[in-house]
Amino acid sequence: MPTPYHHGSLRDSLLEAGRRQLLEEGVASLTLRGLAKRVGVSHSAPLRHFDDRDALLDAIAAAGFAELISELESAAGLSSLRARLTQYARAHARFALESGPLLELMFSVGPGGGAAEESAARFFALGGELLGERADRESGPLPYLLAATLEGIGSLVASGRLPVERVDEVVDEAVSMLLPAVEARLSS
Repeated sequence: MPTPYHHGSLRDSLLEAGRRQLLEEGVASLTLRGLAKRVGVSHSAPLRHFDDRDALLDAIAAAGFAELISELESAAGLSSLRARLTQYARAHARFALESGPLLELMFSVGPGGGAAEESAARFFALGGELLGERADRESGPLPYLLAATLEGIGSLVASGRLPVERVDEVVDEAVSMLLPAVEARLSS
């Protein structure tokens, strides 16, 4: 059922409604015209904020990365590398469980100079920091390896192939497998 737009930030309303629709119906269902109807505005109103459907998807993906970045930042405050990795990996799996189609969109948006690309770059840079890499150097392969591992787990969670009750077990095992490689890389 459409949620009528009543003053305020149309852009935020469109992003919120777009995210809900993405989670409920998938990325193929999203159109600017359909979203305008869902929010209760004219079909041309979204064009004031998004040039086209790709710009809308880019903004939704960027918002998703902002959520994962927040999880990275909260994990960074923990004292041990194992604790940081575990907290972040579990948060990533929770995100996949709650927002699987959004996670899929985030990691499928290719380079194009948009907000999602900038957010993804920040995500990987923070991942490197979480893993103990120095911020003044180009990221090594570890943040990408971690993201790929967690994306794989997230995909299994989102598709229902990994039962919810086994997520922590699998995440903990992934952290245990990655930790020696990360520690070895950091000591070299």
